Amino acid sequence: MSNVLRLASTIVVGLSLSASAATLPVSAAETPLVLGQIDVSFYAATGAVVQEVLERLGHPVTVRAGTHNEIFPLLAAGKVDLLVAVWLPHAHKHLWEEYGGDAFVLATLYRGARLFWAVPEYVPESEVASIADLAKSDVAARMIRTLQGIGPKAGTSVRSLKAIAAYGLDKAGYEYRFGTWQDRHRAVESAVRDRRWIVVSMAAPMFLNRAYALRPLADPLGIFGQANEGMLAGHKSLTEKVPQRTLDTLRRIRLGLEAVNELDYLVVLENRTPHEAARLWMAQNADTVQKWFTED
Repeated sequence: MSNVLRLASTIVVGLSLSASAATLPVSAAETPLVLGQIDVSFYAATGAVVQEVLERLGHPVTVRAGTHNEIFPLLAAGKVDLLVAVWLPHAHKHLWEEYGGDAFVLATLYRGARLFWAVPEYVPESEVASIADLAKSDVAARMIRTLQGIGPKAGTSVRSLKAIAAYGLDKAGYEYRFGTWQDRHRAVESAVRDRRWIVVSMAAPMFLNRAYALRPLADPLGIFGQANEGMLAGHKSLTEKVPQRTLDTLRRIRLGLEAVNELDYLVVLENRTPHEAARLWMAQNADTVQKWFTED
């Protein structure tokens, strides 16, 4: 993006924020709310939108990020007030059952969230159409057989390990490596640049859907489950910390998959901070955002 366009975007965002601040009542809050988010870029981008909404309502916010196995216990203990985001009913079912007893769902931020494996479009579909095809000797010989993943308790990690065993891919030399979302991005970027065959453990939404031409693989054994909803969750103590207006506003937040793909793209590939991405998107979608703050 040119300096001129970036400056123009900044001006648009600033004007939008000023207009919102002028029209919305402020509810004073001295103790910051703690917003927990899973340490993956699209959660950070989504969390920044929630943070911006809270701050426009007058609530100071502290952000606490961590892996799945770090953040969910903090929600259970009430050490984070809000969590972005819980994927239900499938991907995070194991974590919600373990840590969600004192939590509740506030809003559905996006629908159709899912986990899957994908390959670049240049890998012929006639040769690789499903996960089962990866076990074929001629395919395995060409494929990068180390799948770069993220944390061990992430839904995509849990299911990828199951898929490797269930489809017999371990016998063909496939393995799953834990890491960060940055590790996964580097692996995809490098492989696509050199047009090598690679399997990518994916989620939707995520910037990879916007940045690369990746084709989902069929999952005949149903290892990766069905579609999920990305939920904004709160600890039960939140209802004692904020007024009903805040709860009602949070419940009205709706983003959708394409919006989160775009937010994530702005963060990862346009080098914007999550806050910058959130404010730009909210300024460009001011009518939608204004409805979140509208009294019923």
